[in-house]
Amino acid sequence: MKPISPIMIALWTIAAGVISFGYSTYAVNNGLEIPITGISLSISTALIAVILLALAVPIWKYKRNLIKLATSTNKLLPVNPFYAVRVLLLSKAAAITGAIFIGWHAGVLVKQFTAPVVVTDATTPNITALVAAVLLLIVGFVVEQICKLPSDKSKDE
Repeated sequence: MKPISPIMIALWTIAAGVISFGYSTYAVNNGLEIPITGISLSISTALIAVILLALAVPIWKYKRNLIKLATSTNKLLPVNPFYAVRVLLLSKAAAITGAIFIGWHAGVLVKQFTAPVVVTDATTPNITALVAAVLLLIVGFVVEQICKLPSDKSKDE
């Protein structure tokens, strides 16, 4: 499976940012409110990141114990490969979702900060959601590295 492409993540972020800025501009020009993210999105996004990291712990422990196994005679129980693939797919989905959320909230924040009047009560939830989305993106990349197979040294020689 191919690793997450930073270029594709950047494209998703830019596309979401342009769309959200355009929608925010449209909304303001037609007398509507700028979209404000509820606190529940920030909490659930951060919670998803924590759960995804917790799901990757058994895979991380297995990879860490592979090194110890080379020097000992203990038997190591393998991780279910289907579980590892599911966690890897969740990490990719989390990275893409985090990128889209980052773009959306960045676009809305740019519109809010370029408005003649900046309402702090409206920017704080969007900043919080942006931070949670960055956390989700980072966790997606970290979990992908955790799920990466170690290189086979016998093939190299």
